[in-house]
Amino acid sequence: MTSVKLANGQLDFNTWVIHKYLYHPIFQVIDQDSWTYGFAPRYTGTYSVGGMRNQVIAGLRFFGGNNDARQYVNVNGDRGAQTLNAAQDAYNYEAYIEDRLYVVPTVALMAGAKAYHNRREYQDFGGLPANPRPKSDSTTYSGVNPKFGVLWEPRKDVQAFIDITRSADIPDFTDLNQTIGTTQRFVPLAAQHGWTLEAGTRGQQDRFGWDVTLYRSLVRDQLLQFTVSPDVPASTFNANKTILQGVELGVSADVLRNVGSPGDKVTVSQLWNYSDFRFDNDPVYGNNRIAGVPTHVLRTTLAYSRPSGLRVAGTIDWVPTGAYVDYANTLKVPAYVLFGLQASYEFQRGLTVFLDARNLSNKRYISDFSTVADARTANTAVFYPGTGRAFYAGVKYKF
Repeated sequence: MTSVKLANGQLDFNTWVIHKYLYHPIFQVIDQDSWTYGFAPRYTGTYSVGGMRNQVIAGLRFFGGNNDARQYVNVNGDRGAQTLNAAQDAYNYEAYIEDRLYVVPTVALMAGAKAYHNRREYQDFGGLPANPRPKSDSTTYSGVNPKFGVLWEPRKDVQAFIDITRSADIPDFTDLNQTIGTTQRFVPLAAQHGWTLEAGTRGQQDRFGWDVTLYRSLVRDQLLQFTVSPDVPASTFNANKTILQGVELGVSADVLRNVGSPGDKVTVSQLWNYSDFRFDNDPVYGNNRIAGVPTHVLRTTLAYSRPSGLRVAGTIDWVPTGAYVDYANTLKVPAYVLFGLQASYEFQRGLTVFLDARNLSNKRYISDFSTVADARTANTAVFYPGTGRAFYAGVKYKF
């Protein structure tokens, strides 16, 4: 990233190019060669409008990708007969602006918008026994997402806000290219749209810090996935109407200071995500919970740190109620608790050494799974085991 300081603000230029080669022998041998690239200029500035402070954020973003997608029959992890020879091209264009006008020194009115145009192009070259005829498909997604809100800053390092935003999530080729039977097909899905109302506060006051957000999203055409066979990638579909609401909470407190030496402290912190994600009068699933999302996820950390750069922390990761595996809400994964220990020492000039010990009790648990429509009738060989007791050590260097 390159930044240029201006008289009333700053101009940032961010650009990237990524090349990836993927060889993945699963239900078939996935053999892909892809490029991803982008360019994103961004301007931030502060002005006076009618004697009131005004902040502006504006930018553009272009990012795209080209993927040579090939698949083969999996013969003990090696390529067999080729089943797919295709090109996947994605191009995305965005322009956005947000303005914050401080009508009084501590209160700002916020307004903004993002315009987007996304195109997906798929070319199947054919010429294969399993897929002899060439074919091509494409789809385009465009729109404008507005945002309105109020920001209150009663004192330094303390904020409260409320805003309403329209959002759009665009399908990628993982969603659009689906395995149906033994062939790949292009499924023209709709983009996911929603309106989200959120309110929250964040800040730091002496020993206590917090970051709390409450949100409620009314979504149409949410992109959801379910597995029809353990050997085939999950299919994506558009739900009708869904409601996503919850709480994101982070709090911390320095419960002890100057314990053994000047400047050291003992800190307790708590993260809590509450997710109440449901269908909204769906013709099939009613008001069931959306599978794959646990209702509560908590992490508690007790840490001791010293100004010299030493930090030692114990962690507890707790999922008290497992997520539903199916959209019919007939099967849940078990709850679990994991214990961990972290230690690090930051030397001068950017060098840090660290140790991270995870799942100290060697707990057996399900870390991830693929969702299914109804666990009473579907094949439920969809679970992935969590990692047992593990130790990681390393070195980080910043310059």
